[in-house]
Formats: sequence, structure tokens, C-alpha cells
Amino acid sequence: MIEEIVQLKKRNFSWDQISDQLDLPLDNIKSKWRKYTRQQDGIRWQNDLNAVFLSADRLYCRWRIHPSILEAAVRCEKPLNPAIMDLRIFDITDIYYNGVNAHSVTCIKVSKDDQFWTIKGLKCNRSYICELGFLTEDYLFFPIVQSHPIHTPYQSSGDYIHRLREAKQFYHNPFRPPCWIEHPDCH
Repeated sequence: MIEEIVQLKKRNFSWDQISDQLDLPLDNIKSKWRKYTRQQDGIRWQNDLNAVFLSADRLYCRWRIHPSILEAAVRCEKPLNPAIMDLRIFDITDIYYNGVNAHSVTCIKVSKDDQFWTIKGLKCNRSYICELGFLTEDYLFFPIVQSHPIHTPYQSSGDYIHRLREAKQFYHNPFRPPCWIEHPDCH
């Protein structure tokens, strides 16, 4: 039933046309469609890595990975230890991050069943990205999810004034990428 509704929606049928075509009440069709879209969104929605500051040098990371995504990643590259994942924190301050050019990397081993971790000891006035993945049998890191860039607080007011000049330059020339924001390349 839902396959027919999906096919008709792909052909740009209206709800009324679908109702007439399938000879079903409109509410019944919309209900099935909502259930279908929730199931489709559920897989995409559950794959994320969020990073939030708890203090100036402490970061809380929380992730959700759908089991089917994890299974697909394991089929692509065989992990060194299937029970252990790597949470990596990349220092990407003032660079166009492409996955391998971070200033520094901190690697934390976490259990596959963990869903959060707290990291402390971050430096002031730096930008970071977190990635969760695993080491392959070839000792290569295979990332599964990536966080958004996060910025630690400025150490002094002078650091803020330094960035003010760059912000004004970006305001007058918005077609160049701003140099105070890191640009992760989604690899």
C-alpha cells in the first residue's frame, strides 16, 4: 500500500488524486504517509555527533548512530576491534580542514555501546571538530560521524579585538571565506 502512495507522490499526484486513485479515505492515506516519512527520517536523524561546552576547557560529546549505519561501516572497512570506537578531537584553528591537516589530534577509545563522553584540557582561543569512527585492520581511521566546529572562549579581550578587524574585512568583501571560521571539508 505505502509503495503505491510513494509512487504516486513521486509522480506529483495531490492527496485528493491519490485518494481517488487508490479508493481510500484521505485521512488513511495521510496517516500512512506520516508513518512512512517518520520511519525514513528516523534513520537519518539518529546519526549525529553533538559537542557542547560545559566550561571553558571541558567539552561534552554525545552521539547517536543507527545500527544499520554502523553495520554498513563495518562491512566497508573491517575494524581492528569491533567493540572499540575512536572519538577524535581535531584542532582545526584557522585552517580549511580536509580530514588530514589538523594542527593536532587527540584520540580517545570508547566502547561501541557508549553514547557520550566528556573531554577536558582544551586550549583557549582554538577551534575543534570531533569525529567518531574506528581503526581499521590497516590502522587507518574510518570516520562515521562528525560534529560541527566548536570554538573555545578567547583567552583575553585582545584576541577578540584581533578578530574584529577580520570581521570587518568579511563585511566589506563577503564573497571571500571568512578567515576566523574553520571550513570542514565533508569527506
